Amino acid sequence: MAASQGQQRKQPTALGAARILVVGMGALGSAAAMVLRESGIAALTLIDDDVVELSNLQRQVLYDDGDIGRPKVAVAASRLEDAAAAVHAVQARFDDDNAAELVGSHDYVIDGCDDPATKYRINRTALRAGVPYCYGGVSGLAGQWMAVRPGAGACLECVFPYSAATAHDGGCAAQGVLAPVAGVVGAAQAAVALAEFGDRPAAAGTLHVYRAAARRHSSVAFEPRADCSHCSLPAPLGGQPTKSPR
Repeated sequence: MAASQGQQRKQPTALGAARILVVGMGALGSAAAMVLRESGIAALTLIDDDVVELSNLQRQVLYDDGDIGRPKVAVAASRLEDAAAAVHAVQARFDDDNAAELVGSHDYVIDGCDDPATKYRINRTALRAGVPYCYGGVSGLAGQWMAVRPGAGACLECVFPYSAATAHDGGCAAQGVLAPVAGVVGAAQAAVALAEFGDRPAAAGTLHVYRAAARRHSSVAFEPRADCSHCSLPAPLGGQPTKSPR
């Protein structure tokens, strides 16, 4: 069965014309943006409504103690402004008022946020707009990422079904994050994004898990769930991870 209207992916874009949106400029977003800055893309947009705090500095690599109290996107844009790509800063929360416009005006999205409700918003908005994106999450000594491509493979809600509990569990801010894990995941997300504009895009719906303590990387491919209201591809029910997205 073909993907429904709004689920179909936009026409592929050449890397040199690609516009990538990074939602959240914390640990994941900072790491991903640093990789993307010199990758040959045309434009990089950063969105976040937060300011730099002392507790951020050990894992959010774009900031230092002189930036405390300043908006993250303003500091990040200034750090990245000498890059080949045009860098745009949006000091706002990614919400229902701006999500569709932001996602629809870009060719790829990096989920760098630490709020589960925002992760679900990214998933639903990207699927409706036909824009591929990369989910990412970190918690303690582990992290994970997954390419999501409209009309192909499982989406975030196929793997982590939405519930009020999972959407408001506090995210990684409540769990703690080891800085190197965030660096690994953020860099992997950037690599997945860049692969989308090449000949060998990452497999959609494959969840990658990195465990720092064991120094181990594993992956599992999920099929779209037949009862997922955000995917139109009927398929056998995939396996269900036990933890919610972070």
